[in-house]
Amino acid sequence: MENLAYEKENLREQMDLLECQFQSLKVESLARGCEIEDLKAKSAIELAKAKSDAEAIISSYRADAKADNAQEKEIFAAVKVKLSYALEHARRHSRRETLEEVHARGFNLSVDIEKANTSEEEAATLLSNDEDSASGSGSGGDEDKDPKDEALEDAAPEGDAAAEDVAPK
Repeated sequence: MENLAYEKENLREQMDLLECQFQSLKVESLARGCEIEDLKAKSAIELAKAKSDAEAIISSYRADAKADNAQEKEIFAAVKVKLSYALEHARRHSRRETLEEVHARGFNLSVDIEKANTSEEEAATLLSNDEDSASGSGSGGDEDKDPKDEALEDAAPEGDAAAEDVAPK
């Protein structure tokens, strides 16, 4: 019987040991469960924050794109106006040169040339004013004046030019 009592005692010790291990595993499992729940909560918070940040970036990008588009439209309009001034200046310059060529062939067109000079200067002023407002810097205004223009202005008679308008020299 001693053998049975010894086995019984041995089995009780093993059972107590297993029960202790079971309780230890149970506590460890509960702790891990709590850690998992904490990690899930932190992950959900970080996911919500990442979504919010992404939405803010997208919103900012859209606002920047709108501002860029508006700026591009303003630039396009300014370039269009500047181009029209440049074309008008070129047209008037061409007209003045044509009148000078006719004058060089012996016709007195000093009044027409003077008008063309004035018209060209107005176009140049418009063009330079537009460039000044676009660049923010001032210019002298008469820097673009052709020395030929000044010579023709000096050579133009001050008397009644209408009678000599198209008369050959």
